[in-house]
Amino acid sequence: MLNFLFLVYSRTILKERNILNRLTRFTIKIFLNIFIPIYFSISRKESNREVNVIVSFTTFPQRIDRAWIIVESMLRQTFKPQRIVLTLSRQQFPYNKNLPKKLLNLEKRKLLEIIWTDDDLRSHKKYYYVMKKYPNDVVITIDDDFIYADDILENLYKFHLKFPNCIITNLALERCGKDYNDWKNLLFKEVEPTFNIMQFGGSGVLYPASSLHMDAFDKNIIQTCCPLADDIWLNAMAILGSTKIVKTNYRIYPIPLIFRDNFELYELNVLDNKNNKQIIALEEKYGLFLCSK
Repeated sequence: MLNFLFLVYSRTILKERNILNRLTRFTIKIFLNIFIPIYFSISRKESNREVNVIVSFTTFPQRIDRAWIIVESMLRQTFKPQRIVLTLSRQQFPYNKNLPKKLLNLEKRKLLEIIWTDDDLRSHKKYYYVMKKYPNDVVITIDDDFIYADDILENLYKFHLKFPNCIITNLALERCGKDYNDWKNLLFKEVEPTFNIMQFGGSGVLYPASSLHMDAFDKNIIQTCCPLADDIWLNAMAILGSTKIVKTNYRIYPIPLIFRDNFELYELNVLDNKNNKQIIALEEKYGLFLCSK
C-alpha cells in the first residue's frame, strides 16, 4: 500500500497542476504523516547491514521530534546501510538534552550513531563530520523533512555500481543561466556523467570516498561563501574535484513531513534570493562558473 501511495503522489507531480492533482497529493501527504509514525511505532525493524554505505543527515530543534521517522525509514530500506548517522550541534541541543525518547532508543539499540559538534554548520552538518570521521566510506546524504520510499538507497547504489567514481543523485537541476530560479528540474529523467547538473539532496545523494575537493571541509570558506546552501556548495566541490554527477531515473518523489513550526531553507535561499548571492561568492572565490550558459 505504501509503495502504491508513493507512486500515485509522484505521478501527480508531472501532471497538469489542477485541483484534483493538488488534492490527491495533499490527501496522501496528510494520511502518511498520520499513518507512518503509528506504523513505525508498532512494527520494529532491525537493520540487516549488508554493504559499507553510510546514510547521514542532520536536523535542528524544530524538527528533532520527527527525526526518528527518518531513521526508521532507512531501517526499512530494501538495501540496508551499514550505518545511519545523525549529526547534531551542542549549540542547539546543550548538554544533549531534549532529544526524543524514540531517537535515544534507536541509538541505544545501536541502530543510530549520533555525532555531536561544538559548532553549527547548519545544513552542512549532514556531510561534513561524517565524511571527516569515515573518509574511506561511501556516504549517502538525505534530508530531515521527507518520508522516504523503501528503495531510494537501492536505486542509488545500483547506479553507483555502474558509475563507481561519480556522485549519484535521485534529484537534480540543470544549470540554465545565471539565475538559480531559472535552473531546470530534471524530475524522473536519467542523466549520464556530466558536470552540468547540480545534485539536489532531497531524495538522497551518494558520494564515493574522496569525491569532493579538499576545500569542501574548510569551515572558513563555507561560512564566507556558502553558509546556507549545502547543495550548491557540494556541487562546486564536486566540479573542483573533477567528479562528474549522474542523475538516476528514479520515479518516486519523497513525501514532505509536516512540522508545527515549518522553517524551510527554500524560503530563505530561493525566495530571498540568497542562492544567487552564494553562487556569485563561489564564482568570485574560485573563478568557477556554476552556470552552464
